[in-house]
Amino acid sequence: MQSTNMEARRCTTALNNNSALSTRPAASFTDSLLNSGSSPSSDPQIPRTRLFLIVPGGRPRYVLLTNAFWDYPNKRTWVEEVLITSDFGPKIADLLPRSVRRIGIAGYTFFPAPVYIELRKAFPSAEIEDATKLVMDAAIVKSPAELEVIRRCVEMTDAGGRAFLASVREGATEREVKVEVERAIMLAGSDGFWYNFQLYSGPQVAVGMGLMTGRTLAAGEQVQVDCGASYGGYRGDFSRVTTVGVPSHEVRAIMETTADMYEAMLEKTRPGVSIADVAEAGINLARQRGMVEYLYRSPNPPCDKPGFMGHGMSNWAHGFPTISPDNHDKLEANIVLVFEVILGYWGVGGAKIEDSVLVTTSGSERLSALDLRVWPQGRPAHSTASTRLTQ
Repeated sequence: MQSTNMEARRCTTALNNNSALSTRPAASFTDSLLNSGSSPSSDPQIPRTRLFLIVPGGRPRYVLLTNAFWDYPNKRTWVEEVLITSDFGPKIADLLPRSVRRIGIAGYTFFPAPVYIELRKAFPSAEIEDATKLVMDAAIVKSPAELEVIRRCVEMTDAGGRAFLASVREGATEREVKVEVERAIMLAGSDGFWYNFQLYSGPQVAVGMGLMTGRTLAAGEQVQVDCGASYGGYRGDFSRVTTVGVPSHEVRAIMETTADMYEAMLEKTRPGVSIADVAEAGINLARQRGMVEYLYRSPNPPCDKPGFMGHGMSNWAHGFPTISPDNHDKLEANIVLVFEVILGYWGVGGAKIEDSVLVTTSGSERLSALDLRVWPQGRPAHSTASTRLTQ
């Protein structure tokens, strides 16, 4: 029941790192905290739902509510009070004191509407607030126990990276390569797949994101992977790009610049440094190479502005802190960052290099054992594009 423990750990991290939420000023917290997690199922009437309730000063203080009875939640979580139910709204209303005036919800944007309606009926005068940032902020700095789990998760993820590199060859299909990546990560000990791994090739690499189409790999093409193990509730996040045979000068220039940007960010990473300065170290190098226009951008936060360079590693797909020029928070020891450096130029090529970096007391440590530059070396037989890129 890894996912249920994941939800509980998010909230307990918040408690531990904030000297107990019940001690926070009323202006910055609430009378109760609900941490929500849902996943789709084959029946739209019965989504898999987990709600972790914290009531500072309450009896009980922690309650896990879930309809995933098959996970044996009583045996696989530290929470003493576990309610197996699908009637979440009334159950939560019964657990909350009548004196509640503020209810914080972590996961507010996807909190189940029927549960919200029941809470509003039971507590018509209470303020219901988005507490997502509160919990995610509290989870930024990792404990020694968390770091142990994260290191193991990265090892499992690296197994997928090695399988990717061993499987890329002319004539192989994207499907065949993806299967080998998935197989390697599962055999390394992953609890499962936390997302649909991305394995794409050819022109799609310039986009910075894509899903498997089953196309056959051809000589001279780029191939990109984005994968990650799931272990102890934590999520590995790893990307590498390579080519089928020696890359063209233009493609190599993009890939080398991406790796250089990563290394510039790594050199800047240490306690006390502004996260914005880490992001700018990579962006400035792209600017020097004439590739700042190739920086990745998406309509979805936190990648909706040019300059997204990564995020924190946690139980979420994109944990805090976001690595961008807008984030002026200072780094601290025991934060685990995920550098996610992406460049793309349609019609020429692209690159995404991504893995985890630990902020240590004196600097930084790459947790992945895999090289950044994993494409074949040597002189290309021909160029894949007429455009010359400055290096």
